[in-house]
Amino acid sequence: MNDRASSANTSRMSITRWLGRPRGVTAIAVVAVLLVGLVCGPAAAKEAARADDETNPHVWRPKTTSVAVFKNGLGFFLREGEVRLRDGWCAAGQVPPAAFGTLAIYSLDEKETVDIVGSGPGEVVEFDGVDSPNDTKTKLARLKAVENLRVELVYAYKGNDRTAAGKVVDIGPEYVVLEDGVHTFAVPIAPIKRMALLELPLRVHVSADNRKTPTKAKLGMAYLRKGITWIPEYTLKVIDEDTAELTLRGTLVNEAEDLIHCDVNFVVGVPHFLHTDYLAPIAVGQIIRTIGAAVAPRQVSTQLMNRAAIATHQGRSPARGSSVVERAVDYARRNVGSLVNLPQMGGAATTDYTVYTKKDLTVRRGEKAIVTLFKKRIKYSHIYKWSPPGEIQHFFVLHNDTDTAWTTGPCLAVDGKQPLTEDLLKYTAKGGTGELPVTTAVNVSSSQSEAEIERKLKAHSPSRNVYLDLVTLEGTLIVQNFEERTIDVRIRAAMAGKPISASDGGKTWTNPKKLILRERDGTVTWTIRLEPGQTHTLTYRYERYVRSN
Repeated sequence: MNDRASSANTSRMSITRWLGRPRGVTAIAVVAVLLVGLVCGPAAAKEAARADDETNPHVWRPKTTSVAVFKNGLGFFLREGEVRLRDGWCAAGQVPPAAFGTLAIYSLDEKETVDIVGSGPGEVVEFDGVDSPNDTKTKLARLKAVENLRVELVYAYKGNDRTAAGKVVDIGPEYVVLEDGVHTFAVPIAPIKRMALLELPLRVHVSADNRKTPTKAKLGMAYLRKGITWIPEYTLKVIDEDTAELTLRGTLVNEAEDLIHCDVNFVVGVPHFLHTDYLAPIAVGQIIRTIGAAVAPRQVSTQLMNRAAIATHQGRSPARGSSVVERAVDYARRNVGSLVNLPQMGGAATTDYTVYTKKDLTVRRGEKAIVTLFKKRIKYSHIYKWSPPGEIQHFFVLHNDTDTAWTTGPCLAVDGKQPLTEDLLKYTAKGGTGELPVTTAVNVSSSQSEAEIERKLKAHSPSRNVYLDLVTLEGTLIVQNFEERTIDVRIRAAMAGKPISASDGGKTWTNPKKLILRERDGTVTWTIRLEPGQTHTLTYRYERYVRSN
């Protein structure tokens, strides 16, 4: 197999040397026939292709530098890369599956603008004197710009049009050598009439503010796509009576694309994306640009807002649906809302979003990674909740005095080697408190009783021969603390009637959605403090209408 590859390479060098000398049409035909008969084995062809896989400087190959990962399966990707331009143009082979069918391309140079982005099966050049000059110099320049890329050439031979397709592996003064993985053959340059690029469907044009055509550029690409998400989880380690260590880890699930030495931004909060099948492409593109301006580094924001061109994938309908996690942006605010409420990379997230950034992370497509996002010491306290007639429940109260919000996620609390609880820690804003259920409070006892204390017979008649009595009931709640420490108890008593009074400063509430006399209900709430061994009695009264006997 190595002998075959060596033979193929030797033959190719011989062809190249031969192509450098002028020949007649007859010789061209003979050589073409001989070259078509040169066959390499599939494995040898692959080896040769890898050996000849040189980087074409006119092909833009942007690398992913940053991605903002949302918890609803969307990722906002930023790519960057330098490229050499031909008359201001370059091509790119990767068109990512951008959500909602759009893609933003921009220049990283403030004096340059991406003014045209085209997408399709590949660039086509007609050497007809209109699309492009019909001279050998122009054709040579075009062929050199696509070296090592796959093309299809249409050329004239003995009054007929012929077609040849393959990878451009060598270019002589009069002939171009193509290779299709099996055959190697030569095509005369002078009679070429048409050239079509068989790959690199994305075409980008860059213009400069000084009206000079740039010869190279550093471009960026920004897009939303599906296939990447992260799952938060917490560990709460109790240190002493009022201090704990809270650790947040994020499990990154990447089914989108390879992330190599990439900055991954784990975003708390997800914008509200809602697109219909009839939304205009330019409107979708504007939303993408505002998202880019918010999530991208500040030095790139202007480029995305003012210098980005939008390529729409024709034939692909925008997705219908919405994703709302935690605090979402109201889509009715459109562009301004999206811009204001998205996290600013490199700055503090002061609105509805918080970003945890992990630098220089490598996670390939299909891989998962658990990343520690922060480990912080926090203050915690205790609260006991009682909703009669249920049991009293014990909760940890976690005080968020850190510099970031806490996203919703499962939390395991441990004390030394002893697990205490595992439950859901809900979204907790910076400066707020979050509650984590622990267990039923076995050292705090409770009891409830109710009794009728007054009845007004036939107090109301909603219709003829129908009478309702107004009954007043009094309830008693008793709570006793058997813990060795002082505790706070939050009590919420629900009742099938209208609350009218409560002892110890209890707050009464009547349901405004149930105003029909026989359907009225409400609650009374208290927060009380109990010393060790203390017993406290609470009372309340409410009234309800019942049918007379």
